[in-house]
Amino acid sequence: MIEGATRESPAEAAGLRGGDIVISVDRKPVASCAVLLDEITAHAPGDAVEIKVQRLGAALVVKVELTTRDALLHKVIGKPMVATNLVAVDGSATYDLSALHGTMAIVGLYNPACGDCATLFTKFLDWSRDRARKGGPQALVLAVSTGDPSRDLKAVQSALDVPLAVGELVASGRNADSSPFGRELVLADRDRLGVIVIDGRGIVQYVGPIAPNSDDTEAVLDELFAVADQASRRSK
Repeated sequence: MIEGATRESPAEAAGLRGGDIVISVDRKPVASCAVLLDEITAHAPGDAVEIKVQRLGAALVVKVELTTRDALLHKVIGKPMVATNLVAVDGSATYDLSALHGTMAIVGLYNPACGDCATLFTKFLDWSRDRARKGGPQALVLAVSTGDPSRDLKAVQSALDVPLAVGELVASGRNADSSPFGRELVLADRDRLGVIVIDGRGIVQYVGPIAPNSDDTEAVLDELFAVADQASRRSK
């Protein structure tokens, strides 16, 4: 069931809305959310897909032209981070990423099904420690669980060098419809780590995915750390 169509998204443009039940994509039956995501991500941006939904007991077929999730995510850059109440899996710490009080944060949206994504947190932590050794403030590096909720999160935490937290990263309440922070921000990705850089004022400076072992991983990390350097300076 679709909870809601992201504002200015292809789904909204096609007329999909909250309460619609997805029956098929390009006439292939959809049995679960995982199957739906696999069918959508198997297409390239610019492709048009036929989606059949059930709405108020009647079947409806719509055409949706796909864009990249990355393009949607970039709409949040330069915007204040939404208030969060993330709770650490190991311990009692809580994290409000909208109120960092001068501390910059690098946040990874972590699905443990991405086997090598954990190594990226080590790279983030090494960068943060190196900056601290040079006299700069040490950034908060945080993993936020977006994967299978049935997993043993304490076991997942034991395999990470940084804190793992759970909680919502989306806008809620009266401002949810107008906020750029929607459900697409926290979709689990089994191949890439979604990364958010937030400066100490609570402003998002970077949003994007990083594949741990692709040909351009180092180039993407260089870009991320350049943005993190600027975000750290803005945090002072």
